[in-house]
Amino acid sequence: MSGVQILDTVVLPDARVAGWLRRWRTEYLPGARDRGMVAERVWRTWTGPDTAAVRILWSLPDSDAFYAARGASGRDPGVAAFWAHTDEIALDRDRQVLEPIAPADEGPVA
Repeated sequence: MSGVQILDTVVLPDARVAGWLRRWRTEYLPGARDRGMVAERVWRTWTGPDTAAVRILWSLPDSDAFYAARGASGRDPGVAAFWAHTDEIALDRDRQVLEPIAPADEGPVA
């Protein structure tokens, strides 16, 4: 995998995961695709007896595409509304922006 990856993690009460995923698929995902984001993988991880984390791995071709998507999301009030609703029910959320680097056996890390 090359380019830029984004790992979103949203920790929710277990009973809220299915509803949140439905909302994510209908309200967030179409616009994310329009911004050039590709949802590569979606996982559910149990974090406790009554909680689960949804992890979404996105990809973009390069850092220019990442910043373009970020700018476009800042201009879309639907994005802010989606994350505001998420913050009302989520126990925690995190976004990590990742860029792959070569393993040690493929040369020095820049």
